[in-house]
Amino acid sequence: MLVDIAERVGRTTAQVTLRWHIQRGDIVFPKSVTRSRIEENFSLFDFELSDQDVAAISGLNKDERTGPNPDTFDYVPE
Repeated sequence: MLVDIAERVGRTTAQVTLRWHIQRGDIVFPKSVTRSRIEENFSLFDFELSDQDVAAISGLNKDERTGPNPDTFDYVPE
């Protein structure tokens, strides 16, 4: 689905994913050391996803976490 949306809007899947976060009001910290990727990360503000695209991407959520829960994270390395 992300590939289809990216192709339709003429962006990369990473740009679509970051734009989805921005439109949801999430705070994102994209990181890269590659010049082309940094420039790509700046190119998020001259396009928008449709409400249908945002809903479709949001619908991918399965309420599964792949990392620690930030609300209960209590791991302290020794």
